[in-house]
Amino acid sequence: MKINFTKKQYETLFKMVQYGYWVASDTENNKEFSEMEQYLNSFAKDFGMEGVQFVKEHEIYDISRELEEQLHEVINEYEEGVFRDKLAYHLARKEFAEESDKHEYNQEEAFKRIMELEEKYHLHIEEHGLVKLKIEE
Repeated sequence: MKINFTKKQYETLFKMVQYGYWVASDTENNKEFSEMEQYLNSFAKDFGMEGVQFVKEHEIYDISRELEEQLHEVINEYEEGVFRDKLAYHLARKEFAEESDKHEYNQEEAFKRIMELEEKYHLHIEEHGLVKLKIEE
C-alpha cells in the first residue's frame, strides 16, 4: 500500500509521531515506536523539512536542537496542563475524603461535591500558580 502526503500533511504527521514517541519512549521500551519514528524521519529531506539529519556513526535520523526545542514547547505546555489537572484532582479527592468522614454523601452528591472542589483548586492554581501551595507535616 502507498500513502501520499502533502508537505503540510507530512509535517503534521511528523509532529504527531514525535509527540507520541516522546510519551511512549518515556513509559515503555518499545522498538516499534523507535522504528516508526526513524522510518518517518527518513522522509524529512524528501519533503523539504529542515532540522532532521542522518547521523552516520549512530545510523539514526536525528532532529536538530532547534526543532527539538520547538516540539518541546508543545510538550511542556501539555505537561503543565496535565500537572495542574492532576494536582487539582488529587487535592479535591483529599479534601473530599476528609469531608466525607464528617458528612455522608450519596453518589450524586459526592460527584457534585468533588467537581466543586476540583473547580475550586483549578481556579486557585490558575490565579496563584504554586505560590500558595504548602505542605504541612
